[in-house]
Amino acid sequence: MLDSVNLKPITGTFVNLLISDTGIINAGLREWEQDFQMMKLIGMDQLFIIRTEVEDGGTHLSAEDPRSTTWKEDKCLLDMIFRLGDKYGMTVYLGGPVGISNLHLGDWKKEVEDNIRYYERTVARYADHPCFKGLYVSLEALPWHFNFLDICTGVLQFIRRNFPDKKTFMSPCFRGPKGNMKSAYSAEEWVDIYGRYFFDNVAGLLDYCAPQDKIANPECQLGVMGDNGLAHWYEEAGRLFRKNGIELWSNIETFQRPFPGHGEPQAVFRQADYRTLYMKLQEASPLVERIITYEYFSCMSPNTEWGSSRRLLARYLEMIGKDPAIIDEIYGK
Repeated sequence: MLDSVNLKPITGTFVNLLISDTGIINAGLREWEQDFQMMKLIGMDQLFIIRTEVEDGGTHLSAEDPRSTTWKEDKCLLDMIFRLGDKYGMTVYLGGPVGISNLHLGDWKKEVEDNIRYYERTVARYADHPCFKGLYVSLEALPWHFNFLDICTGVLQFIRRNFPDKKTFMSPCFRGPKGNMKSAYSAEEWVDIYGRYFFDNVAGLLDYCAPQDKIANPECQLGVMGDNGLAHWYEEAGRLFRKNGIELWSNIETFQRPFPGHGEPQAVFRQADYRTLYMKLQEASPLVERIITYEYFSCMSPNTEWGSSRRLLARYLEMIGKDPAIIDEIYGK
């Protein structure tokens, strides 16, 4: 362990109520409460609700599905998040819908309209919750995907015009593949494309942006740490964001991308190696204002199904100078 490293702690997490690519947790109210207690205890007080409605091929999934709770306190999981957000003094960002059929059909204007209809209804429903401070534009895509930039611009314009009291947040990814699917964007290309076609045009509309880091390999040879290029991405993005009045955060992935050649299923994302998490915190800490993660509930919570999540949380606590014994106090041994 490096003694001289000053790591920024993780202060927020996404919460995924629908698509469980990082593992189904089947949590009840007791398990949700334990997670909220633990997050609050270690300084994680921001929640970003991702994709609260998803449509694919005519089938709709919703975080407001009344079958998603088996306890009387909440009618649905979305109700629960806002209730517990208030109880534990969290800041909650509400994510919007993603319509896969709209995107595949190229009907990007309908996607904007669906987002507008959703936010008009849902913001009003939860407006009285003190924790409700922001809105998250949920669509994750690349510049050449599905009129991504047009959709997000239209949604941000609507949000700023109609909900000026709410902070706005997005989380696109670094190092996405180009349209030929054979090569990836460099940091300079990412800044140029996103800058000219998006960030320059939404200056004043977007408050915070936490790019998904994507890079997962801690470079080291013969005991000497090397440069894996991640800091360069933050430096380039930071210059672009400062120009446009956008605060740079980091969305550190606490899952590892699968290795199909090693027998890993392609669509299953297990917890990250703690050395990778350490590296990502090292790279991001001096260059970003805040660090959030995808995702505490399925990658770091002892309640998740994967066996190493409790140990990843313990190693993280050691990294930031906290005693892992507090895990037992919340979750039991």
